[in-house]
Amino acid sequence: MEIEFSHHSMERKTQRNDYFLPSTKYIDNKKIIPNLKNIMIRKGTWYKKDDLDGLTRYYCIVNNLEVYCGILIDSYDPYILITTYYPYSSKLKRRLFPRGKENYERFDIGVKV
Repeated sequence: MEIEFSHHSMERKTQRNDYFLPSTKYIDNKKIIPNLKNIMIRKGTWYKKDDLDGLTRYYCIVNNLEVYCGILIDSYDPYILITTYYPYSSKLKRRLFPRGKENYERFDIGVKV
């Protein structure tokens, strides 16, 4: 499965300097995308959950520092669209794995680097 990034996620990347691969300009992000995909595939722990409204949500946690959030785009060639980024925190961990409710399940992205 392929990974793509939305304009919002790349714009948010320039607003924050706590990324593994920080950049200060939007145009620099185009050069960083292959490296970021590689890090997400090799070091990321992927989780997914099917919502009642038909969306499949994905979260990629990289080294317990960064969380990339995305959705499945179901087309002829399906791919994961990363929509935003959050720094990893205990608040986000409670959101992903609430007690007494259905949790996100671990997912193997299945992409060879």
